[in-house]
Amino acid sequence: MAKCARPDRTTMEGMIWNANHVLDQALAPDTPGIPRGLVQNCKGVILISVVEAGFMFSGNVGSGVVIAHKTDGTWSPPSAIGLAGIGFGFMIGAEIKDIVIIVMENTTLDTLSVDHQVKVGGQISATMGPVGREVEMAKNLTSIGVSDTYTYTFAKGIFGGISVESALLKVRNNENGYFYGRNVTPHEILYENSVECPPGKGVDEIHHKLDLLANGKVLVPNPAYLQKKESMRQEADAAGVAAKGSQTDVVEINAKEEAKNEIDAAKGTLC
Repeated sequence: MAKCARPDRTTMEGMIWNANHVLDQALAPDTPGIPRGLVQNCKGVILISVVEAGFMFSGNVGSGVVIAHKTDGTWSPPSAIGLAGIGFGFMIGAEIKDIVIIVMENTTLDTLSVDHQVKVGGQISATMGPVGREVEMAKNLTSIGVSDTYTYTFAKGIFGGISVESALLKVRNNENGYFYGRNVTPHEILYENSVECPPGKGVDEIHHKLDLLANGKVLVPNPAYLQKKESMRQEADAAGVAAKGSQTDVVEINAKEEAKNEIDAAKGTLC
């Protein structure tokens, strides 16, 4: 997939744009894809972008959204989250750009619905996800030893599984409030069917792409789609600029510099 500029990802608009971008990669015909059985049977999906340079929530290395998979097969609106607990050195070394987490149990979503944080590999087990749209997962999904989550990344131009042990997923209540226009809890967003998504923000596209994943389909973007994607990118950038005055927890970072600082600090502890 051709490289494209990414928008500011500190607002929900930017995180939704990037969630769509991540799914474009997962649905590309030249990638092996995610087993459709996982998506069909999952409780939810987490889509995260790792920021290399620019603005980011303080203490986080990435931002994204969590979406619940309802019992009727439809998908909830997105709730904003941040990714912490992993050093920039790891991300830079692995050249990780995006992370997809397929959630197979209710604990993760229940925790993220009540303003808490979840530690991957601690509170929930995490497994590098198998690749291949037609990989049979039914027996694994009904076994006692099924993993709580399956993780995938797009890194070094390759879509595949990778471990994100020790990562912390944290709720971003302020951003949810900005996007939905009122104080709203993650539980309302994910479970209560009481939140309306602002129209034209790309949420319908996310839901459509998740359905494609669940059916083992691929997606080839046409010119009209690419034009709309660019328009949404510009809107997300504008939303990021407008929000800077009210986002008290947003800082400017450079991941490569942060990674170097981590290495220097580690050397210092060994002296």
